[in-house]
Amino acid sequence: MGRKPVLHTQHTGKRCGLRKHESAAMNLSGGWLWHWRAWRSQARWAATSAQISNWLLAQDMPRQQLVLLGPSAGWMLPDAWLAQFQEIHTWDIDPLAAPLFRWRHGAALQRSGTALHLHTGDGLAQLEALTAAMPKAFFWFDNLLGQLRFNEPAINAVAHTLHSLQGQMHAVAWGSLHDRMSGPTQGGAGLPLAQPSQAGLAMESPQAQAWLQRMGAISPWLDHLTEPVLPQGTPVQFCAWPFKPGYAHWLEMGWCPAKPA
Repeated sequence: MGRKPVLHTQHTGKRCGLRKHESAAMNLSGGWLWHWRAWRSQARWAATSAQISNWLLAQDMPRQQLVLLGPSAGWMLPDAWLAQFQEIHTWDIDPLAAPLFRWRHGAALQRSGTALHLHTGDGLAQLEALTAAMPKAFFWFDNLLGQLRFNEPAINAVAHTLHSLQGQMHAVAWGSLHDRMSGPTQGGAGLPLAQPSQAGLAMESPQAQAWLQRMGAISPWLDHLTEPVLPQGTPVQFCAWPFKPGYAHWLEMGWCPAKPA
């Protein structure tokens, strides 16, 4: 490709793509606009959803309680994975998320006998209480952590929050799907196959550069500050998400078992 992606636009105030973790009244990725666009984009997102589904179903993670943080309506979550859990709790600040999550997944979960508890609120603000109350649960940050940079004007504060997450979550099993970067792509760039890797991969590394090249990235791309979310060396999977024509996100997903006390 003739144009090399620029790795960092870290200090820009530009908001790329749609945002999820904000007040629904202010947020283009919360409320009716986000859900309408997500519903209309299901065909475009189908290949990425399949890659996410295949990875989730292949993981040997706890299957009793599931706590979903920021799942919206679960637009890219597979019924087959959710139905493996005995009990699910969702937390999202968007008041439309709970009824739409039930609309999308409720029938499948009812058939599997999975108890579904839908909560409207900021699960991040309640992490300490939630992990203490459900120490055997599996906690999944669903495309949430990469959006934090849009809520906090101080980049250093976002970086500190993301660096601190490993310490907060060490006593429970947990994982995350999050944006690493996002930006414009060449027209006609095909969706690359999912790629296994390890957490902590630097943007400047040859592997990251090669992945961006495969995605057809055109500079500049936005750094979502999520490089330190998962412990370095954790097995992860990269997926390309063709968010809209000419614009894509680099998704990373991985999980960690609970650490012994």
